[in-house]
Amino acid sequence: MPMKHFKYLLALGLLISFTTHAGLYSSGTLSGGIIPDGGSSGRVNYYTFSGIYDYNITDVTVTLNVSGGYNGNLYAYLTHGSGTAVLLNRVGVGASNPLGADGSGLITLILASTAVNNIHTSLGSETTGTFAPDGRNIDPLSAASAFDSASTAANFSAFNGTSPNGTWTLFFSDVVGDGISPNLTSWSLDITAVPEPVNVALGIFGGVFAMVVVVRNPRVRGLVRGWQVAIVRWVDAV
Repeated sequence: MPMKHFKYLLALGLLISFTTHAGLYSSGTLSGGIIPDGGSSGRVNYYTFSGIYDYNITDVTVTLNVSGGYNGNLYAYLTHGSGTAVLLNRVGVGASNPLGADGSGLITLILASTAVNNIHTSLGSETTGTFAPDGRNIDPLSAASAFDSASTAANFSAFNGTSPNGTWTLFFSDVVGDGISPNLTSWSLDITAVPEPVNVALGIFGGVFAMVVVVRNPRVRGLVRGWQVAIVRWVDAV
């Protein structure tokens, strides 16, 4: 293999290996997670990450568990720094369905940017699955028709390129009163990140330099050739 091709593959391998789950939080079973029925004050949960140095966010995944209530009434968002991602905004609500999704509760509902289907238009009576976050950053009490044309840009990309460190805030509310209060039983947050670009560049440069030094060393080349011959003989003998 030509040396320049080897360097390209090495650089690609280093970039891939640098991607990591920089932060993982799970609330466990929450005590007293009642979400007030028909109230705008809702429920707020916090978690603070620290000590994650020189990493920038590339993706976020949120998992929710909610018992009871009416899913078409739920409104939830996640904030960190100046970024906001709308997780749920009265899912299912639109001109043809002003009441929204008629399911009750959410069971291990996963919100991920890699999901194909947006939760607002895909969640019906079911209560579980993997979906892209709602992303509709409009008043949850807007006219039903407003949800059909609302932008879905308030998603997890709002956090890309920022540090995972700091406080993450989950806000959850049941905005339409129906006499039933849902309960947030648990939630989790998984952050994927990569090193800052300057550190990636230094790592790639260091790796390429080290490999070039090794390959140019006659003793090392001889040792590698010896291993190759031994492996070929062993394969032939099997």
